[in-house]
Amino acid sequence: MDRDLELQALLDTRRRIAALETLLDELPELFESRFHQRLQPLLDQQQQLLRDNADLKQQLLLNGADRGLHRRLRLLPRPVLQPVRTDPADAGALPTAVSAGPTHR
Repeated sequence: MDRDLELQALLDTRRRIAALETLLDELPELFESRFHQRLQPLLDQQQQLLRDNADLKQQLLLNGADRGLHRRLRLLPRPVLQPVRTDPADAGALPTAVSAGPTHR
């Protein structure tokens, strides 16, 4: 009788271990997905700010801004940002939870 209980406890423990190993295998994908869900609004906001900036510069130039301002606007550095890739096939090109490090939550 004790042998049957021990065998049952062993089988239960092995099932729990298998279930935990399955969860561990799924964790990286889960964290990566959550990271991209949090990253996308920031990328969208970045793109909107770049568009707004370009629009404002264009308005200044079109509204008869003086030549000095025109020259200074042309001399402003262009943003050195990569285009946003939203295609899941290009997901490797986006920062990942692993590459961003644990401080980016």
